[in-house]
Amino acid sequence: MKSLRPRQTQAINDIRVAYRAGYRAPILCAATGFGKTHTSAAIIQSALDKGKTVWFLAHLREILDDTANRLRSVNIPFGEIAAGKPMEYHRRVQVVSVQTAARRDGFPPPDLVIVDECHLAVATTYLKVMGKIGNPPLLGLTGTPCRLDGKGLGEIFDEIVPTCSTNALIQEGLLAPIKYFAPHRPDLTGLRMQAGDYRQSDIDGEMDRSTITGDVIKHYQKHCDGKRAVAFCTSISHAEHVAAEFQAQGYRAVAISGKSKRSERVAALTGLRDGSLQVVCNAQLWVAGVDVPQIECIILLRPTKSLTFYLQSIGRGLRTSPDSGKEHLTVLDHAGSIFEHGPPDMERQWSLEGRKKRGEQAPPVRQCPACFCAHVPAPVCPECGYRYPAPVRGGPAEVDGELGEIDSRQAAALERLQKQKAQIAKRAEQGRAKTLEQLIELGKSRGYKYPVPWAKKIMASRHF
Repeated sequence: MKSLRPRQTQAINDIRVAYRAGYRAPILCAATGFGKTHTSAAIIQSALDKGKTVWFLAHLREILDDTANRLRSVNIPFGEIAAGKPMEYHRRVQVVSVQTAARRDGFPPPDLVIVDECHLAVATTYLKVMGKIGNPPLLGLTGTPCRLDGKGLGEIFDEIVPTCSTNALIQEGLLAPIKYFAPHRPDLTGLRMQAGDYRQSDIDGEMDRSTITGDVIKHYQKHCDGKRAVAFCTSISHAEHVAAEFQAQGYRAVAISGKSKRSERVAALTGLRDGSLQVVCNAQLWVAGVDVPQIECIILLRPTKSLTFYLQSIGRGLRTSPDSGKEHLTVLDHAGSIFEHGPPDMERQWSLEGRKKRGEQAPPVRQCPACFCAHVPAPVCPECGYRYPAPVRGGPAEVDGELGEIDSRQAAALERLQKQKAQIAKRAEQGRAKTLEQLIELGKSRGYKYPVPWAKKIMASRHF
């Protein structure tokens, strides 16, 4: 098995401490790019070494396939409890579809269940499966430990084991820097709610318009022309309409959904990886379980109250891909999600009780009137350099809507964003160095005291 990064080793140690302290269902909270699947493989191997049996439980075929491939790559034998798979219940490791397990009986109960995307584990299907196997100890995996409606997970899990934030992984070069544009902010007043989120028919009527789709294509052409993109749409028909408009403009685009055939879903993933597709418009799919580092653009077309949906959607494009020339992720937010939930890389405090109280204000965000860059409040747009009107002396800043006052914290935020832009260029230079020797020479040119260990560390990180 490939060696673990220090953060992954620490995470496993922290999980062990939690179990020793008497917790039976901790959550490993780790952002996209942390390497949860690789960390899980190490945990599974450790359990096997102790004679234990383990289930890896998930709801999406893409997650199950990715996990199966990872276990094969590290030579861990396993069975699969999933439709169309042989029933090899004698295997001590099982990769399990929650839908299949809910329908079947007769399998031996495991000693540990690893639940991927565990923010979904409060669903009836998961609870049914847990009851069938005697409610064994759990290990939850997620980057967003709250339900889709923002409520907590304390009914099932009893501890959160934190790792690191998205921003920390960006700073370490393990995730791509983000350029965020919000060209369109829909009017959501009057939309009805259902199960804690906007009613499907209402957001479909608001977003499935030719004027919005035309704006989407215009900004895609401006910021990401020809680059590989995933659009999150409100419905199957909306995804089909958006894909058709991209096709009409000469782009290689398809629409997929939760109702698409497995072969169509696999073909869409393959097309994004090899570049034969430029835009995949999806509905009811791909909020999790998609590992395509070559994705350079995320298009948000589905307004949502769900912080989980928002962060998971953007997470599909956060992985780095130096070999493809990817320098950053561009987010085109036509759903106004950043104004609801704040920047995707902001620091967040998670709790088993939920993410925020009723009436709590969303984090402040500023929208540049010149380029539509959305960013934390600052005197100057970090993308185009537009300088906002100076605040009236003795009064609040002249800013749009709810954007707040400019103060020293905003100046610090601007400085941080400017550093991120410099780091984008630095990482691009680093990505162009393909071999260890080239990295060593780059380290020397930068004046690093120990260029060889630095270069080896960078090369090793590219294997995760």
